Amino acid sequence: MECTQAEAFEQYIRDLRVVRSISRPSFPEGKAPAAVLDEIQTNALRCNALMRQNEALLAQFVYDRDPASLTETDIQGLSAFAGRLFNYANSEDMGVAFKVHQLLLAAARSREDVPMIVRELYYTGITLHYMNVRDEGTGINLLGDAIQVYFTEAAESMSRYEQLDRNTRQYLIRCVGNTRLGMSRGTHAESCRYLERFRRAMEVIQSAHYHALDPEFPWESYIYSMHMDRMTLLTHLRQEEDPEVARQVLESAEYIWTHKKKHKGPDARLQNWRVPYFYAAARYHAGVGSLEDVVKILLESAGSVAQDDYSAEAINRKLVLAAYLSVYAERLDEAGAQRYRATVEQVRRSADQYLEQMPASQYPRVVSSAAWELSKISSSSDETANRRMLGSILAGHKPTYVHSLMVAELTRALLHRQIETRPETLVGLLGCRSAAEVQARREEFCQTAYECGLYHDLGKCAVLMYIDNNARRLLDEEFFCIQSHPRTGAAILNRMGCGRTLAPAALYHHCYYNGKGGYPNDVPSCPPEIKGIVDALSVADSLDAATDNIGRCYNLAKPFRALLEELRAQSGTRYAPNVVALFEDERFCQQLAENMDAERKRVYLQVYHAGSEEKQTTLSIIASQCHLPKKGAGIRQRDREGRSSCLSQDEAFPVHPAGAVQPGYLATSSSSSARRTCSAVGGTASGRG
Repeated sequence: MECTQAEAFEQYIRDLRVVRSISRPSFPEGKAPAAVLDEIQTNALRCNALMRQNEALLAQFVYDRDPASLTETDIQGLSAFAGRLFNYANSEDMGVAFKVHQLLLAAARSREDVPMIVRELYYTGITLHYMNVRDEGTGINLLGDAIQVYFTEAAESMSRYEQLDRNTRQYLIRCVGNTRLGMSRGTHAESCRYLERFRRAMEVIQSAHYHALDPEFPWESYIYSMHMDRMTLLTHLRQEEDPEVARQVLESAEYIWTHKKKHKGPDARLQNWRVPYFYAAARYHAGVGSLEDVVKILLESAGSVAQDDYSAEAINRKLVLAAYLSVYAERLDEAGAQRYRATVEQVRRSADQYLEQMPASQYPRVVSSAAWELSKISSSSDETANRRMLGSILAGHKPTYVHSLMVAELTRALLHRQIETRPETLVGLLGCRSAAEVQARREEFCQTAYECGLYHDLGKCAVLMYIDNNARRLLDEEFFCIQSHPRTGAAILNRMGCGRTLAPAALYHHCYYNGKGGYPNDVPSCPPEIKGIVDALSVADSLDAATDNIGRCYNLAKPFRALLEELRAQSGTRYAPNVVALFEDERFCQQLAENMDAERKRVYLQVYHAGSEEKQTTLSIIASQCHLPKKGAGIRQRDREGRSSCLSQDEAFPVHPAGAVQPGYLATSSSSSARRTCSAVGGTASGRG
C-alpha cells in the first residue's frame, strides 16, 4: 500500500493500539466457550496481519532509511513520531522510538550538525535507558554499557558549551548528569565508580559559572534528580555495610528531605512518596538513625494503602515498600522482632492479597516494576506463603500463565513416559542410584517435573514490557533483554527456597542439551541431578509453543508431525536424544497429538474465560498441584472446576502455549528474524516460550 511518511506513522500508532486492545481480551461469564476460543483465535490472526503491515511500514520509513538522504521534512516527521511513541515511563513504543532516534543520530552525524548530534545522543541514550533491564541484586544490567556510550559522547561537547544555543545546552547538561545512568552499582567497587562519575557530573551541574551563563535553567531540579538517583545505592547498602557509600547517600537523603515539598505537578515522577523511607534508611545505614525508625516508616507507608487502590503510587507503596520492610524487619533484634512481628506479618499478608486481586489491566506494568521486589518478601521457611506468592506472579500475566500451565503438563507427561519406558536413562535424577529407584519415585519425579514446567518462565515478570505488547518483531536489543528471563526466574526461585529443582530448571530451560547453544551461555553445565527434567522441559517448551493454533499472532502453528521432524533433526545438539526417542513410539505420538488440541482449549478457557472468582480457584489449583502427591495418588490432571482425574500411564498430556516460539525457531534458533518475532494473544515475545 502506497502511503506518505505521515500516513505510515499514523497507521502504525493506530495498529499498535488495536493490537494491545485485542491481545488482552476479557469475556463475560455467560459467553459460550466456543465463542471465546473463536474470538481469541480471530484476534490472533488479525494481530498477525497487522504485524506484517507494520513491519513493512517500519522497514520503509525507519529501519531501511538512508540517514544521509533525509530531508528537513523527513527529520521533523520522524522526530514528531518518536515524540508520540516515547514519553519516559508512559510510552507507546520506546523500542521504535529508540530506532527512530538512532536514525536521526546517524543523519545528524552525516550533516556534522553538533546541536542535532547532542539532542539525538540524549534521546537515543534515554530511550535505551528505559528499555534496559537491570537488577543490582543479581548483577543484571543488560544495556548499561551501551547507554553509557551515548551520554558520555555527548558530555564531551562541554568544551564548546558557550558556542552552543541554549536549547542544545539544556540537552548537554542533561547528558552530563545522565552519564551516571546505566552504571552498575551493586558492589563496593561499582558503587565507588558510580560515585566518582556522580561527583564529576555534580561539579558541572552545581557550577556557578554555568548557572551565571543560563540562570533560567531549572538547576535545582537537575540537582534534585541527581540526589534522587544516588539513593539507588540503598540497594547496595541493604546487602553489605559500606560506611563511605552510606555517608554520601545520607548527603543526598538530607538534601531531598529538605526539598521534599518543592516538587509537585510535572515533577511528581520524582516519587516523593519514598522520601521518608529514603531519609530513615540513609540515617540507619550511616549509623545516625535507628532501625526501628525505618521499620515504622515502612509499616506506616505500606500499610496506609487501601486494598482497592491500584494507582501507580499505591502499587509501589503496597508492594515495593512491603519488600523493603521484609529486609529491614529481619535485622531487628529479638525484642524488636517480637514488638513488630504481628504488624509486619499483617503488611506481608496484605501485600500478598493485594497482588492476588490485581486488575488484569494493571498487571503487565505492575509485575514488571514491582513483583521482582515483592518476591523478596517471602521467606523460604514459609512454603505456603511462597507458593501463593509464586502463583500470584504467575497468574497475573495470562499469556505466560497459559503457556506455563501447558508446559507443566507436557513436561510431566514426557518424564512419565520416559520413566515407564527408559528408566535407566534417568539414573542420577535427584540422587537416584538405579532404574528401580527411578520407577519407585515416579510420582515424586513427575510432580517435580510439573512444578519445573509451571515456573520455568517466572523470570518474564521482569520483561513484560516486551511481551505481548507490540505489533511488530522484537528489536535485537529487546530480545537481548528477554534472554535474561532464565537468570531472573532462577534468582526469584532461589530466594523462595527452590534452589535444588525449580531454580535450575528455570535457569537452563533455554540451554542446549550439548551445552553449545542457547542462553544464558555463561553458566556452568546443568547439574546432573536435575538435567533429566530440564531435558524434558526443553522439548515440552518447544512443542507447546510451536504448535499453538489458538493464540499465536505471528504465524499459523506448525503441524505436529512437522515439528517432530525438527526435534529429531536436532536430537543430540539442542534436544536430549532420550527425550526425542520417546516419539519413536507411534501410539504415543498419536495420543499426544490428539490430546494437545483438547488440552489447549481447556487451558485457554481456564485462563481467559475466568472471572474474578475463578481467579481464586486458579490460584488454588496452582497451590494444590505444587505439592508432592501422597503415595498412591497417581499422576493427576485438573479440569476447569478443579476436579482431578487420574490418567493412565499410556495417556499423553498435551499441552499449550502462550509463550511462543518464532516461526521456524526449532530449526533456526540463530535466525535474527525468528528470534525477534513478537506475539500477542496467548503468546510471548521470547524465542520459544
